[in-house]
Amino acid sequence: MSKRPKEDPLINEIRRVLMPGQYFQRDEVSELVGDLDVLNRKLEVLVKTGNSARSVDLYEVMLAGVYAKIEEADDECDLALLFHRLACGWIRARQAAGRPAQETVGQLLKWMKNDDYGFCYDIEKVVIHALDRNGRRLFIGHFQGLIQKAMPAPTASSTKAIFDFDNDVRLPALSLKQIYEAVGDAPAFAAVCEQLGISPRDCERLAGMEISKKHWACALEWVEKGIALEPARDWHNESSDSLKEMKPAILRHLGRKEDALALVWSEFQKHPGEFTYEELMSSVPRDERPKWHERAMAEAAGAGLSEFISLCVKTREWNRLGQRVYSVQSAELEALSHYDTEPAAKGLARKDPLAAAKVYRAMGLRILSTGKSKYYGAALDHFKKVRDLYGRAGQSLEWKALAEFVRTAHSRKSGFMADFEQVVFGKCGRSPSFAEQAHEQWERLTS
Repeated sequence: MSKRPKEDPLINEIRRVLMPGQYFQRDEVSELVGDLDVLNRKLEVLVKTGNSARSVDLYEVMLAGVYAKIEEADDECDLALLFHRLACGWIRARQAAGRPAQETVGQLLKWMKNDDYGFCYDIEKVVIHALDRNGRRLFIGHFQGLIQKAMPAPTASSTKAIFDFDNDVRLPALSLKQIYEAVGDAPAFAAVCEQLGISPRDCERLAGMEISKKHWACALEWVEKGIALEPARDWHNESSDSLKEMKPAILRHLGRKEDALALVWSEFQKHPGEFTYEELMSSVPRDERPKWHERAMAEAAGAGLSEFISLCVKTREWNRLGQRVYSVQSAELEALSHYDTEPAAKGLARKDPLAAAKVYRAMGLRILSTGKSKYYGAALDHFKKVRDLYGRAGQSLEWKALAEFVRTAHSRKSGFMADFEQVVFGKCGRSPSFAEQAHEQWERLTS
């Protein structure tokens, strides 16, 4: 009876780390991936020291083991990224071992086709860097061949976007775009767009490739083309929000600083807010920033309340913000998200207690109006701040008026009102006594 071949000791190590049959919780997966990366580095050493054939077999064991592990792990993202790294190692090992490029690419494509877990999603832009020249030619040629085979005959109504094609054209085209963007081949990327239609998102990616090579004039052409395309149709996920942000920086690199400034100022005038303000200030010479800041804040005075609040918080314009808060109805503040109002209230509390009190008041009433009991604790905290801020400003009557309004408008919220009465009397842990309630009633009736 023939002896069983001795198993590679590294296979035992791979098995020990993967622990088949053992489920890994989310917080355990990162440690698992770290241990597998250590093994990956050992296989890379084998390739460098002339043991490529051995490492090919070990890589295949690891790839298959990691792929199977998704059934026993609570975090697929880290495992998928590890799978990408291992696939690159496997490709380099096969190339170092002199394995045929056609076989390597063929097996890789079968992995991608048979992948049920999304491990091969976007893998094209990673493995293209591991493939040698012959492997790249075969890999790219595969997708080009799929497009050529499935491409419909030209018609009078030309297709204008990649998502208008069926999947047998669209999917290989997307793979080609991933590859060309990864290697920075703008002409090849543009050729795919010329064949299948170009979108604003394509223009953004082409501009990015040209920027990486500091080809600023070419980048500007793509940006302007993408901006012109944007209103032509509904581009779905092929739209781009970044083109307008890219253009000023490109203009500055081309020495057209005045054009860049005019562009960002025009955008700020259309959409005055935190982000357009940042872009404006980055385009203004340092010694002119105070002047432009004043100009921007004056322009923003007519902006929507939410945008104006976020801009004032960013620029710490508490006086301007306080004046705007005084000028609006409480209902306008109540309509805003706490993401807008809470930073404003915190900043105003130090500079303008009454304005801060008005904002906290709106935040508390907003919660009560929506009737979401799980946020009643937050509402109580807001009302405590209102009470303290009115106290600092000597406006106890304002606080009493608010307390009476809450009692009247929200008396049915019995669970909340018991805790609210404790806030009114500035006490915690007990309800107000009969005498305290009587005195409060007396003051309400006689003030």
